[in-house]
Amino acid sequence: MNARLSSLLVAGGVVLAGIHTGSLHASPSMEAMAQKATLLSTSIESTGTGVKVFLRVPGMVAKPGVQVLSNPHRIVVDLPGVDRGTTVTRKDLAQLVHPLIQKARLAQFAAAPKPVTRLVLEVLPGTQVMVGSSTEGVQLLLTPGDGRVQARFDESMRPQVAPPSPVVEIAAAPLASSDRPVSSVVAPSIQMKPLATLPAVGSSFQSLPQLAVSTTLTAATPEAQPVPEVEKPRVVTSGRAGGRTLGEGLANYSGSKITIDLQNTEIRDFLRILADTGKLNLVMDPDVQGNFGFKFTDTPWDQVLDVVLKNAGLGKEIQNGVLRVAKIDKLQKEAEERKKLDETKALAGELQTITRPLSYAKVTEVQKILKEMLTKRGSVILDDRTNTLIITDLPRNIGIIDDLIQTLDVQIQQVQIEARIVEANKNWQRQFGVKWPESNSGNASITSGSSSSTTTPWIGSSAPFWNGTTWASRPASGQQAAVGWAPGVDGSTSIPNPAGELWLSFISNKFSINAILQALETDGTIKIVSSPKLVTQNNKKATILSGQKIPYPTQQGGAQGGAITVAFIDANLQLDVTPQITNEGTIIMDLKVEKAAADFTQTVQGTPTIDRKSIETQVLVRDGGTAVLGGVYVTQSTLQSTGVPFLKNLPLIGFLFRNSNKQEQNTELLIFITPRILRQ
Repeated sequence: MNARLSSLLVAGGVVLAGIHTGSLHASPSMEAMAQKATLLSTSIESTGTGVKVFLRVPGMVAKPGVQVLSNPHRIVVDLPGVDRGTTVTRKDLAQLVHPLIQKARLAQFAAAPKPVTRLVLEVLPGTQVMVGSSTEGVQLLLTPGDGRVQARFDESMRPQVAPPSPVVEIAAAPLASSDRPVSSVVAPSIQMKPLATLPAVGSSFQSLPQLAVSTTLTAATPEAQPVPEVEKPRVVTSGRAGGRTLGEGLANYSGSKITIDLQNTEIRDFLRILADTGKLNLVMDPDVQGNFGFKFTDTPWDQVLDVVLKNAGLGKEIQNGVLRVAKIDKLQKEAEERKKLDETKALAGELQTITRPLSYAKVTEVQKILKEMLTKRGSVILDDRTNTLIITDLPRNIGIIDDLIQTLDVQIQQVQIEARIVEANKNWQRQFGVKWPESNSGNASITSGSSSSTTTPWIGSSAPFWNGTTWASRPASGQQAAVGWAPGVDGSTSIPNPAGELWLSFISNKFSINAILQALETDGTIKIVSSPKLVTQNNKKATILSGQKIPYPTQQGGAQGGAITVAFIDANLQLDVTPQITNEGTIIMDLKVEKAAADFTQTVQGTPTIDRKSIETQVLVRDGGTAVLGGVYVTQSTLQSTGVPFLKNLPLIGFLFRNSNKQEQNTELLIFITPRILRQ
């Protein structure tokens, strides 16, 4: 009888101790429900040049998060533990209108495990924001300013959270001194988490990093006794189950070290030893069988467990203080079934349909992004005529999609790009030559005495004659001797188109020398400036082109007698650019500049050649700055001399028997680019 009464008292003490412990340790889900608040309304109030925005959230105790984003300037306020609710509509957000606030967006940023509501305000540059919270909600004070947009949380306005209500402790009545001391069981708080991704077949199954807290027996007293901490082995996840950080070392085990040496031992008995060492309950499937040999020296027991299971082709999962061992394929199949069940539950419920007209974005472009956000039951229908999206999905996903649409449907900044292509050509040439006339004609004709003939040969028996000499005839024969010479001919010592000439002539009845000194010098500069300019949106490619199409005849089939047609070749000035505005206000541009011009000084069957200059690059330029994309500088020097061998090298008089040509040509090409962000 006494033994039975003692058993009943022990059972009662255990129940009361469990109630007491449960009152002190609330589950995380219950704590989350206790801290959850709902947004009820929004209001705005002008304060001179500034404005106050108030969010009414009764029961909110968490500190709101504040951050500043640029392009466009935005103030982001996160309300942790707050559910967006359905009270505040888009019409209410449209009432938050002020010169400092351009647009307001509100959405459920996160739903689980802890809800977060996010408010986004697009503000003017230089706006200063101070955020404070009270027992009734959150208040934002916006004032105009200069420089960057800044926001901060005012600590002095943080709410004073009331202390929690006292907890009534219930303890078992002390036993009589004659009774045997008994122990009470303290129930640990349990947090359920889903299983991690299963490893591939052939490796040991890895469990979650959630370990059990084993029960501990303590003597029952009217006051609560501290629960001694138990050893919690560290579970190492497989590298195949998730991402791996670069530089991450090997897995570390923190279990107590054991030394064991067994031969031909049943694996079920060995697993019982490891479960006792780790203070875990053990469940083994019937197919866990086999005899193995084990020998470990000063090795953590959790490492021993992983090695043994991997060697036996088994897997494990540890949950709520229970170690379960089974075949890997069985655990994988269970995990897949749980995943399918979770997906089925997540897709359950009635669908909701909304329409969202877009102002700036194209529905075809937004549809590609929304497809990745929809559930398997969701769909999107496009109306190109009105640029409207018709979205059907589960109600819990509609809010997220709606917030995403508001983020995407914004006005895109525009960029003006101006390019300047500068070409400069400088030519200089100097020529000297000597021309020796061969006949008395043209500009070199000379008359003497009463003779006015222009047909006098270059050498003759009487004056005048050209570049020759004669002397008296011999009395015996009556013959006359004469000598003539030509020190240079046209094209060798002379120049084709001289700018100036000097005639020199020595004539007598027996001796004649005639020469023309020639000279030429040219100097010229050509400068060509091309300046294409265009405007495009951020991250949109734009092209501007100016030029002509040059026709040329072609023969079909490439054979003689084929039909002749006219084809065209482009000679254009073209600019292709894709700008990207960074958060710092600079501009990244993908550029291609090409200039092609017809050169009619070089033709093939009447068709001119095409001179092409092109550059393709990517540059980073500040707003309004100018960058030099590239430059080409070409210098060509020519020194040429033509004349009679040996005579052209004579000192002092060698220039009479040669011509000289000295030429220099400089070509310079520079390409400049200037982007500017257009302000609205």
